[in-house]
Amino acid sequence: MAQDITKGRLSNSFAYASLTCVLLFWIAFGLNSLPPYVQSKIPAWYWVLKQPGWVWPIVEGFALLLAIVATALRSKLRPIALPVAALMFLLTMYIMGS
Repeated sequence: MAQDITKGRLSNSFAYASLTCVLLFWIAFGLNSLPPYVQSKIPAWYWVLKQPGWVWPIVEGFALLLAIVATALRSKLRPIALPVAALMFLLTMYIMGS
């Protein structure tokens, strides 16, 4: 039997996905700050470490899009998801532009 997906559950899923994209950037930033011998001991996160720089504005843009959708669907997390995603997108664009 299919489970009913309510509007609240769907909107919160978009908000959580947006916050996950933002968190992924900070995880990659933290892992890149570690010494190389520590990075080699974390093989599961190797794919995050080897992403080129142009990927992060796309990821943060996608996070912003997800936050806008969550806001349009009136998520409970909209006061958090949209400003965090917007600020992270602007920060990423600033870092990539300088």
